[in-house]
Amino acid sequence: MAGPGKRYQEFIEFLTVFICELNAIAQDGAVVVVEGKRDRDALAALGYTGPILTKAALHSKKGMTALRRVKLAVILTDLDEEGRRLAARYADFFTLRGVKPSLTQRRRLLRASHGTFLHMENLVRFAPAVSEIIALTSKTELSGPRLNT
Repeated sequence: MAGPGKRYQEFIEFLTVFICELNAIAQDGAVVVVEGKRDRDALAALGYTGPILTKAALHSKKGMTALRRVKLAVILTDLDEEGRRLAARYADFFTLRGVKPSLTQRRRLLRASHGTFLHMENLVRFAPAVSEIIALTSKTELSGPRLNT
């Protein structure tokens, strides 16, 4: 996905919509679950503004307290085999605690990436393009329609 080719542009467009969708479901009480700090930082760099729990935070007292307010856990583990196994364990973990797990976004990301990257932290390389589009979109939405007088 190096360079500004067609596939790169399509992935940037996908990521932009993907991050906006994650932000919208976060407003409805969802939390995104990732493996580590660099994964969390990559999502934030892309423009995700909702709550994120890492593997370490999930098993802390603070993380367990935060789960009481969560309706949906969006699981975004790495896209490799180890990440797939961890995602399945997370799904069971959340189900046992009465939180609905979602692997839908992870599957969508896997399909859209065409297997060209496996680790969530690598999404940070797309951050400049995606966050710029999201910022421009937000400014346009905030300013509202313009009247020609």
